[in-house]
Amino acid sequence: MHRATRPNGSWRQALRLFALLAIAPGIAAQTQDDGALWAMWLGQGKLGDKDSGLDRWRWWLDAQVRWRDNGQTYDAGIFRPGIGYAITDRVTAHFGYAFIESDPAGRDPFHENRLWQQLNWNVPVEGFTLQSRTRLEERFVEDQSDEGWRLRQFFKATVPVVEDKTTFVSIWDEMFWDLGDTDWGQRTGFRQNRAFLGLGQFLDEKKSVSIEVGYLNQWIDRPGEDRLNHVLLVCMFMTF
Repeated sequence: MHRATRPNGSWRQALRLFALLAIAPGIAAQTQDDGALWAMWLGQGKLGDKDSGLDRWRWWLDAQVRWRDNGQTYDAGIFRPGIGYAITDRVTAHFGYAFIESDPAGRDPFHENRLWQQLNWNVPVEGFTLQSRTRLEERFVEDQSDEGWRLRQFFKATVPVVEDKTTFVSIWDEMFWDLGDTDWGQRTGFRQNRAFLGLGQFLDEKKSVSIEVGYLNQWIDRPGEDRLNHVLLVCMFMTF
């Protein structure tokens, strides 16, 4: 029987990193805790083959639905299409549009339109997969004239747990910085952190379809009392 191949020490280091990322933002702040359920689908692929000259052009589409109050109350929906270009085999740039419908606790429902640009980098490492995504967003809230700029930095590692690499541990963290103040409530500074730990499974031989399920710790900086959401996150990824 073959034993699963695991990078030396990566499990302990990854778990320590996740614990630090999850608890650090709220150490010195009072928080309001809540349970949530999020579901996400992300699809991406090439716009054409080499003969068409479109083999380096990419499409992107993700859709999300979120519930708060321990998964009982609708909170938000997101629809985010985009177009990308593979600069190299490891680096891809995207730009696109996002529509967000929000029904937050204690506030009136509202709609938001966003323009976004991002740079994805598949970092070359041995034994596991490491990804980086840097995203810039321009936010437009309905019935408001101010434009809000936001920077998001995302890092993700997937560590195989079986020899054929069909089952893996997924660990990621995303940090949010608001880059200016607005009349509708955006404040300059580090505003949010999301830390995720879960299990993933490829569902086909080509490893083009996968599902990840796990725990997401979402800390949000708010005036007076921060918010800490404990989220059950279910994600499906498809590459065409």
